[in-house]
Amino acid sequence: MKGYYKHSCAPVIIFATTLYYIQGVVSTANTTPSSNLDGLLPHANKMPRFHTNPKEKYYIVKNKPVTIMCEAENAAHVTFKCAGRSMPGNRLKTEDYISPETGQKIVISSIVIRRSDVEAYFGMEGYWCECVAHPEIPLPGSRSNSRSMSSSHVPSAVTSSRGFVDIAYLRKDFVQEPISTSTEMESAVQLHCQPPLGNPTPQVFWLKNGKKINIKYESNFLITSEGNLIVHQARLSDQGNYSCGAFNLASKRTSTSAMLTVYVNGDWSTWSQWTTCNSRCGTGHQRRLRTCTNPTALNGGRQCSGETTQKLPCTTVCPVKGQWSTWSSWSTCGQDCEHLRRRKCNNPAPQNGGEFCKGLDVDNSNCTRGLCRDGLHALASIDDSEPSQTALIYAGIGIAVLVIIVIIIIIIVVTIKRRSKRRHIYGGDHSETDSEDDKKPPQISSVPPDLTRTISPSYKVSKNNNGSSCHYVPEKTPMLPPLPNYTKTTEDLHQNNTYHVYECKDIPTNSNSTYNVYEQIPHDCDCENKDSLKSFGTSSQADSVYESGTSDRHSLRSSQLPNNVDTECLAIANMTHTGGQITLPYSGVSLTVPEGAIAKGKQVEIFVAIYRDGKDRPKITDKQTLISPVIVVGPQDLQLSKEVILSFCHCASMKTAAWKVSVYSSDTPYQETPHWQKTVILGHETINTPMYCQLDMHKCHVMMQQASRMALAGESLTGGSAVKILRLAAFAPSSPTAIDFSIRVYILEDTQDALQGVIQLESKLGTMLLDKPKQIPFQDGGNSLCLTIEDLSPGWRSKLTANYQEIPFHHIWSGNQNHLHCSFAIEHIDRAMSMLNCKIGVYQKAILSNRQVLQIKCNLSKKSSPSPNQMSPYQSTAISSRSNNSSSSVVLLDPSQKVFRLSSQIKHSLCKYLDPPNATGNDWRMLCKSLNMDRYMNYFATKPSPTESILDLWEARHRDNGSLTELTNILRTMGRNDAAKVIENVIGPWL
Repeated sequence: MKGYYKHSCAPVIIFATTLYYIQGVVSTANTTPSSNLDGLLPHANKMPRFHTNPKEKYYIVKNKPVTIMCEAENAAHVTFKCAGRSMPGNRLKTEDYISPETGQKIVISSIVIRRSDVEAYFGMEGYWCECVAHPEIPLPGSRSNSRSMSSSHVPSAVTSSRGFVDIAYLRKDFVQEPISTSTEMESAVQLHCQPPLGNPTPQVFWLKNGKKINIKYESNFLITSEGNLIVHQARLSDQGNYSCGAFNLASKRTSTSAMLTVYVNGDWSTWSQWTTCNSRCGTGHQRRLRTCTNPTALNGGRQCSGETTQKLPCTTVCPVKGQWSTWSSWSTCGQDCEHLRRRKCNNPAPQNGGEFCKGLDVDNSNCTRGLCRDGLHALASIDDSEPSQTALIYAGIGIAVLVIIVIIIIIIVVTIKRRSKRRHIYGGDHSETDSEDDKKPPQISSVPPDLTRTISPSYKVSKNNNGSSCHYVPEKTPMLPPLPNYTKTTEDLHQNNTYHVYECKDIPTNSNSTYNVYEQIPHDCDCENKDSLKSFGTSSQADSVYESGTSDRHSLRSSQLPNNVDTECLAIANMTHTGGQITLPYSGVSLTVPEGAIAKGKQVEIFVAIYRDGKDRPKITDKQTLISPVIVVGPQDLQLSKEVILSFCHCASMKTAAWKVSVYSSDTPYQETPHWQKTVILGHETINTPMYCQLDMHKCHVMMQQASRMALAGESLTGGSAVKILRLAAFAPSSPTAIDFSIRVYILEDTQDALQGVIQLESKLGTMLLDKPKQIPFQDGGNSLCLTIEDLSPGWRSKLTANYQEIPFHHIWSGNQNHLHCSFAIEHIDRAMSMLNCKIGVYQKAILSNRQVLQIKCNLSKKSSPSPNQMSPYQSTAISSRSNNSSSSVVLLDPSQKVFRLSSQIKHSLCKYLDPPNATGNDWRMLCKSLNMDRYMNYFATKPSPTESILDLWEARHRDNGSLTELTNILRTMGRNDAAKVIENVIGPWL
């Protein structure tokens, strides 16, 4: 070795041994040692110390031997002891050197162990080897030796730790090989494997189609400690041949492959549009189809169950062929000795495309029975000089008459067709003497109407108001109630925000602080009004007041109300011709019944409710998510003369156009499991779509004419990632135990009903709200939601193994999990510390920018029960029915405030000005665009009065005080000062 002094140890050993025996002889003869060899072996009395011990384990691979080495200082020499016997010196390799750092002599000794050595040993503990370091022997007569002898202490040998030697091997046969299996897509599956026996214990790996699976980068795979492979969510790309592998120092083995099949269960596509009626006249049928392609069953998946075709009876109006009426009486005889008679094609007139009458409508003949022939001949002879001119004159007169007749026929046909088209688009005007066919509602054409036509509909002037908002009403009746002073609130500032932005009070510093959780709700989902039912009437007559009849209500409850609706999620009201609005308190759900929706003279009981049971929710695909509550409007036999507007909150973030939104409805009887159908796909409406959906930033308004169940679902558009807004709410017991403290964190859809449902549940449990509910965006893409507890104050510790919990993506995205929450158990380890402070961080994997934090501050030394104001912040005055029957429903009523800002007289005037299309386009179509209702304008074009339907929807959408001012300004901007003056004449030009 370079830098070290190396030499053989044999001369030193022999020399030291000789001195040892000489010293023994001298001692026996009681001679006094007089040697001057002190200092030749300066470290003779120090104990040996190992620098390097044998390794704990050595493996002999096949016939390759292993080498065991030791290093020691203060040692004369180092030997080996293996399997209980000392190894001969000829098998040892020994060398030494002087350490330049310490100046000490280091002895290195090694031995080679062969396979035969290990196989020849049959001990129970296995073949082992250890090093023995022998001390340096002091020289006779040295001072150190004298001291050593006088103390009767002779340095002894030092033994190192043992190193075991074993033969490495790996058997060929696996204990358990993987078996082929099948699993449904998006479900978890486990492939089992037990490797062959081996020494050392083999490590397991997996191959997919011959390629090794790297679980470090493949997050969908997991290899357990037993060697099994777990696929978290099986995808179609995960299908293939899987093999289990094992390896150690001796060898590497691979099992036979097993096939993993990922199948997809088939599901129905949406229904196609109804075909046209197959009968050209009379009764027939129309049909629609659906296919099992959403998705298509793959790899042995379950096929769809149900019918692929539906038929619906239909009736086609038969064409009526025109027939001539009887001839009229003959006219007086003319100078040409001719008289005329006429007839009309009105017995019956041609209808519905029927043929016009064939033949002439005018007949002429000689009226003198030949008596004026001579006179005519005389006249001809008198004017004999110009016979050709007379013939030309009569021929010209005849041609002119024929031309006039043809023009009259053309004008009649064109007029009839124009009146027919006008009746289809605008509903027409019907007098009291109209036929029964004329009184029937117009048939909606399957062809989209021409929105640019310029024919003006006629308006009927009637002294009797029959409910139509486009009928004239005398101006003696007040047209609009006085308006209150319009003041701009702070809620108006949040109208254009991307997410719901709430104004909140400061976070409470302890559990005894109370605050109003509903102060955070944005104004466009506001349900803070103390009245959940408002009424409006044009006069103070009795039909504008709501009465709660106990007998009718009891009948409705027992037979027509859904059985599984909680009374806390139900509102019932009597409705009349004047209309009104039903509001479910604290839920963001309301039903606007326009004036005229209920037939005049009738009183109908209507209810609105919310289903909170998961079994009543629509079955949607894995890509879809529910973004609204499930709402039911009833009773099912409710007959409406026009559309009502159902308004409710949704939790879809409309910041980007990444949503494909659908409206699901069900007409199944309440006692049966609902069968849901996709009624409307926003952006894919047709002329036959039965309802209209207006999707605003935070609220949805659905115009419908049939009572049913309803819910809103959405999914990401191709190439986009939709974002759903969630709300976080943390609760804890108001009187916790002295040892444990549990925090429940709810993950809810950002709708008022979801939050209200949790508050009602927790209030029954006697808990307290720890922090104001906060929002967090949740993006489509498969990333789970993570919750962590952080910054625990002294004296507390989490009882969880890891301060981290994870909720799978599909549990949240599906929207079918009721009251989804995580619990954090905290242990109180220091009773002197009564203050609990911590943070609960919530974030979505791979999207850390959307992180939200809940601040938890509780003082356990102050025991208190949850404040009623904390859970139920609104105290409204409930006005029950006039009867004292306790079984009648409670209805919140405030007749002093009016629901509708536009009276029927104002609506009539606006319809008169805006319904007729004009060339400039500033009619109802421009109003629809200005109010952002033009997503599918053809829906309003099919209504008898498009302006009336638009204004009904405007009433439901705009509930703030300044909405009427905005409407007036829009009319001015359109250039329709005539329509704007209709409002100004009543409330003043200051608008």
